[in-house]
Amino acid sequence: LITFITICSLVLIFRTRLVKNRKVYDTIRVAAMLFCLVWVGWIAGAQLTIVNILNYIQLVITDNFNYSVIIFDPLITVVSIVTLISFFIVGRGFFCGWLCPFGALQELINLASQSLGLRQINVKESIHNILLILKYVLLLLIIILMFYELDLALIMTEIEPFKTAITLKFDRTINYVIYAVVLLAASVFISRFFCRYVCPLGAFLALGGKFRIFNILKRRVECGSPCHLCEKSCPTQAIKSSGKINMDECFYCMDCQEEYYDEHRCPPLAAKMREASI
Repeated sequence: LITFITICSLVLIFRTRLVKNRKVYDTIRVAAMLFCLVWVGWIAGAQLTIVNILNYIQLVITDNFNYSVIIFDPLITVVSIVTLISFFIVGRGFFCGWLCPFGALQELINLASQSLGLRQINVKESIHNILLILKYVLLLLIIILMFYELDLALIMTEIEPFKTAITLKFDRTINYVIYAVVLLAASVFISRFFCRYVCPLGAFLALGGKFRIFNILKRRVECGSPCHLCEKSCPTQAIKSSGKINMDECFYCMDCQEEYYDEHRCPPLAAKMREASI
């Protein structure tokens, strides 16, 4: 697990070199998603969930800190610590984009659908902005219930299909399986549908990501006006029409960075290359 996390970190560190070769980077990305799903998720069972967050909150607010929770599941503890550290470096995107098995499953399904030529749904911006609020509402309800009715809060955490799709590998009662399959079916046409609009864990991590120190994604003055290439290329609609990236919704897929360094596709870069050749 630590080796995989290290490799993912190195990919982000050396992103500038890697994204200049789309085939190389895209191969690394798909390989990382496959490993995250199969080994991190299905084999090691290191899927961080909102239940883990509730446990950590309870540990902090109670008088007796129970270290057995950490010892019981060391892999989840490692992922949690790395995610916490990443808050202050790059924000939500490191975990959600690289270390979440269910997120990886959605992305792989969406990539497969695109390779089959299935038309993707671009959610209307006004609707997209409204739907983004949903996961925060769900997070708030779960946290409130945690203090008043813990059992009900735990039931509500089933909004996450992680236990069904990752931990139990779909070996569960039919109602849970149908729910997980419906969410995955949505990701066929809308990239990372659950991550973007429903995931309470993602909402919590997005709030934690507000403390990030670095902005590692390159932008140009022309981004948003007049160029909208990256905005249209972003699979999760994290880039606004102004050209600004909404880091709360960025999963560090690096599609925009591939466009940024592509002299054949990036209009501002292509113009500079033409001027330099004159």
